[in-house]
Amino acid sequence: MLHSVKKLLSPFLLTLIFVAASWSLFHPQIFRVHDYVHAARIAEITRALSDGHFPVRWSANFGYGYGMPLFEFYAPLPYYIGSLFYWLGLDVVLVIKLLFAGCTAATLVGAYLLGKKLFGRWGGLVTAAALTLAPYRAVNLFVRGALSEAWGIMALPWILLGIIKVINQEKFAWQLLVVSLAVMMLSHNLTVMMFVPFSLLFALLFYLTKLKLVKNWQQQAIKTGLQLLASYGLAVGLSAFYLLPAFLEKSFTKVEAAIIGGYFDYTLHFLYLRQFFEPNWQYGGSIWGPVDDISFFLGWGQLLAVMGLGGLLIWQLGQLLIKSNTQKNLQVVVKRVWQLSLSSLGYLLLTLGALYLTLARARWFWRLLPLLKFVQFPWRFLTVAIVFLALVAGSSVRLVKDKKLKAYYSLVLLLIIVAGNFYFFRPEKYLADAQSLYYTDASKIQQQMSQILPDYIPVQMAEQLNPPDSLILSEVDQKDYQV
Repeated sequence: MLHSVKKLLSPFLLTLIFVAASWSLFHPQIFRVHDYVHAARIAEITRALSDGHFPVRWSANFGYGYGMPLFEFYAPLPYYIGSLFYWLGLDVVLVIKLLFAGCTAATLVGAYLLGKKLFGRWGGLVTAAALTLAPYRAVNLFVRGALSEAWGIMALPWILLGIIKVINQEKFAWQLLVVSLAVMMLSHNLTVMMFVPFSLLFALLFYLTKLKLVKNWQQQAIKTGLQLLASYGLAVGLSAFYLLPAFLEKSFTKVEAAIIGGYFDYTLHFLYLRQFFEPNWQYGGSIWGPVDDISFFLGWGQLLAVMGLGGLLIWQLGQLLIKSNTQKNLQVVVKRVWQLSLSSLGYLLLTLGALYLTLARARWFWRLLPLLKFVQFPWRFLTVAIVFLALVAGSSVRLVKDKKLKAYYSLVLLLIIVAGNFYFFRPEKYLADAQSLYYTDASKIQQQMSQILPDYIPVQMAEQLNPPDSLILSEVDQKDYQV
C-alpha cells in the first residue's frame, strides 16, 4: 500500500502543478492579452497550407489584403501545430487554449526530467514547479499573450537535458538535443539569441563536474565538444528555412523600424533590482523606470529556495570540513567542494548573469553587441534566468541527505511555490464576446487586424491602407474560403 502511494505521489504532484498553472484555461470564455493576433495567424497559416504552401511564408490577408510574408519573419511552429487542430474542426478559441496548455505541460515534463536527472525525484518535482510556476511564465501567458516566447521557454529544459545526455554518452542523446533546439529556433528566434550562449556555459559547467583525471580526458573533451557543436549545427540546418530568410531579408520590410525604435528602444526598458522582489501584479505594459504596469517578480518559493541553497551549502561544507581529520579525507572534501560549487553555485551564477543583463548596469554590454537591440526589452532575459533559477531550487533539494528531511523540505518548498504563484496564472478578465478579438474572418483580418500587425509589409508601403475592392470577400466567398 505504501509503495503504491509513493508510486502515485509524483504523478499527483505534477498534475497539481499543471492545474495550478492552467486553471484559468478551463473557463469557458477566453481572455484578452496584449498579443491577441493568434486566431488570425492560425487561420492564415491554415489557409496557406490548404493552398499547398509549405513551408508557409505568405499570409494572404494581412497587409490590408495585399498579402504579407508574415511566417518568413514570425516563428511559425506554434501556428503549424495550431493549424492542425483548426483544420480538424476545433474552434479557434479552443485551439489557442490547447496551445497554451500544451506548452505548460511540455515545460512541466521537461523540467521534471531535467531536475530528476540532476537531483533525483524530489529535485525533479521542485525544479518542475519552480519553472512551470515562474511568475514570468504567467506574464507571458496571461498578460502579454506571448505564445511564441512561452514555447521558446518550453524547449529550454529539454535542451539542457539533451546536453547532459550527450555528455553522458546516452542513447538518443543528440537526437533529443537537435529536436529541442529546432523547436526553440522555430518558436522564438530571440530566445535563440539569448539562450544559446548560456546553454554552452551550462555544457561546460556540467562537463567539468563529470571530469575525471584519466589519460584520455582530452580526447573525450574533443569528442563531446564536436558532438555538441554538430547537434547545434544540425538544428540550425533544420531551421534554416525560417532562420536565414528572417535574418537576411528583414531589411526589405518595416520590421526594423517597427521593433527597434521609439517605444521599443531597449534603453527604455531596463529593470531595477527591487523589481525582482515586488509582485506588483498588473496587466499593463513595460515603461521607463521602476513602476512598470507589469511584474518581473521571481516568485516567493523560488527566492526561498535560493536562501535554502545558501544555508544548506554552508551546512554541508561545514560538516565535510569537520570530518576531514586525515589527508585522505581532506582530498575527498576538496573534491566534494569542487562538485558542489561547480553545480549548485554554477546554476546560481548563470541565474545572476541572466538577471544582470536585465539591469541598467548592463547597458555597456548591450552597446558592445548591437544585435541585442532586436531583443527590445532587456527583461526578456528572464526567459533564461527562470530556467537556471529552477535548477537552483532543485539543487537545494540534493543537499538534504536524510530521506525523510528531503521529502519534508521538498513538500514545503512545493507548497510555497504552488500556493504563492498559482494566483498569478489568471487573466485580468474574460471576454463576453471572443469574436471581438479572436476572429478568423478574412475581411476582418484585411481591414482590422492588418493595422495591429503592420511590421512585415514592404518598406515602401503605407501603413494605413484600405483593402482593394477585388480582395474584399463577400459573405458567400468567406463561407467557401474558411477551413
